[in-house]
Amino acid sequence: MALTMSSPILRLSVFAMRVSGIASKFLLGLFIAKVMSLTDLGIYGLLQGQVAILPMVFRLGLNRQVAREVTDAPHAEQSQLISGYFSLYALLYALLFIAAAGLAAIGMIPWLAVIVIGLVAGEHLVMDGYDFLIQLRRPLPANIVLAVLSTTWPIAFMIAAFVVTDWRTINVLSMFWLAGSMTACVITAWLLRSYFATPHLPSLGAIQRSVRASAMLYGNSLASTATIYIDRYLVGAFLSLELAGVYFFFWQVGTAIYNLVNSGVMSFARPHLVSAFQSGDEEAFQDLHHQTTRSALLEALVLALAAAIVIWLVLPYLGRPLLIKYQALLWILLAAVLARIYAEIGALRLYCKSLDPWLMKSTLLSALLTGVLLPVGIWANGVYGCAVALTLMYVLVATYRAHDPYGVPAP
Repeated sequence: MALTMSSPILRLSVFAMRVSGIASKFLLGLFIAKVMSLTDLGIYGLLQGQVAILPMVFRLGLNRQVAREVTDAPHAEQSQLISGYFSLYALLYALLFIAAAGLAAIGMIPWLAVIVIGLVAGEHLVMDGYDFLIQLRRPLPANIVLAVLSTTWPIAFMIAAFVVTDWRTINVLSMFWLAGSMTACVITAWLLRSYFATPHLPSLGAIQRSVRASAMLYGNSLASTATIYIDRYLVGAFLSLELAGVYFFFWQVGTAIYNLVNSGVMSFARPHLVSAFQSGDEEAFQDLHHQTTRSALLEALVLALAAAIVIWLVLPYLGRPLLIKYQALLWILLAAVLARIYAEIGALRLYCKSLDPWLMKSTLLSALLTGVLLPVGIWANGVYGCAVALTLMYVLVATYRAHDPYGVPAP
């Protein structure tokens, strides 16, 4: 039996892998809050932000362009696109890592900076490998890679740190994270090995042309990533690292729900939406888009209610009065994630229809609203104000993506 988007076996397998990965990250958050400190949890949240933001800066939007071009392309063209992309970034990261290691060896930078470079490289290459596998309609291998990246190292770290108390530090946690990331890189390369049969390093002219073609996707990715992660930095800067840890503790629940819905619903739909649009079948596109919207929102609502019950049961056992004091924050952030999912479904529609100018405008709007509303919310009511402002931002962006008030025509 072929495993297609509608295959129950595939959907169940992917869901199980994503649940295991998200559960591991959630347990890691509980472990840090209980055994280490809320300040350490805040630092971990900020480190997660760096590892997510820096790859977006380095990608130049090329990953989104390549992902769209490999859909339904001949294998030879897919190989050239994929091998050219990975060859370029593998070389750049290798040079950057060697230079950083040399600077750390002579004491000019801390070794943690070298580890962060490795984490950024791993996040970049693995997540792009995941996206390419999804576009190639290989969701099962793609999610195996993601499961390795998100499941193995948190479990290994928690076991090791439970046994060896001296390992309960951010530095050691980062080392385990790096080991998991590099393992996932190796598996990604093996899964895509048929596209690396003839290594291809693109010319400078080809890179320049691709960068120009992906300029709007690049701007969109930068603005979108900044919007997603800036809240924790604002809380840490204007309030405290401890409150950043509280905020991150509850927001990681929302992030887990979004990741489950994204991988279990939206990622499955993306290549099929692109194909429907490229074939000119508008009716099929709209049917699939509406089906994706209904499934994503229903799944998110069920997961949000389940998560609220779990957090309510777990909080008293963590021994952190500050988390209990701010537990109402969870409900606001769950509303924010529902609004975020609806907004991202709108972004998915624009991306699959190649409406890059419209997508760029909507993402710049989200960045602008974030930059204005979140500081005002924090000033007015601390972490609660930040969460309310975040929810309002996603509602406004979702509304804009559903209906363009300026009537921008499709390019």
